[in-house]
Amino acid sequence: MTTIERRESKIRIRPMEPEDIDSILAIDRKITGVRRAITYTDLITGDLGGALDLSFVAEANGEVAGFILARRTYVGEPVTEVGLIQILGVDPDYWHQGIASKLVNALLDTCQSKQLNAVRIMVNERDSQLQGLFQRLGFRRGKLIDYTKTFES
Repeated sequence: MTTIERRESKIRIRPMEPEDIDSILAIDRKITGVRRAITYTDLITGDLGGALDLSFVAEANGEVAGFILARRTYVGEPVTEVGLIQILGVDPDYWHQGIASKLVNALLDTCQSKQLNAVRIMVNERDSQLQGLFQRLGFRRGKLIDYTKTFES
């Protein structure tokens, strides 16, 4: 029986900065295999310190290995202030090292310290891996249902 030894990286979680944009886009391309026409650049730089003040990156070996884009918003009935996770991404080279959990936990700690009422994320109903991650982190299915109206091109 052969044992494969994997060297675990020391992970550092820190607030996202504008200089992280290129690394975030590179991770997104690696995950999706697509260079998106619309980038996160305006989303990040336009809102840093404001609406996206809840965003973090994970560094491993001095490089960005993952990210979580999140913002403070108001949702539901009755309206309540929450942290809303927009995008969570981890470089496939760093999967299975707990990076996604560390990013979400950093967000949860920050939201709790800012006295937000909850943290929410919309997950594709077919993405059982992502659903499993959030269930392990204590998230439960909410009462809101997403309705979408699409338009023909």
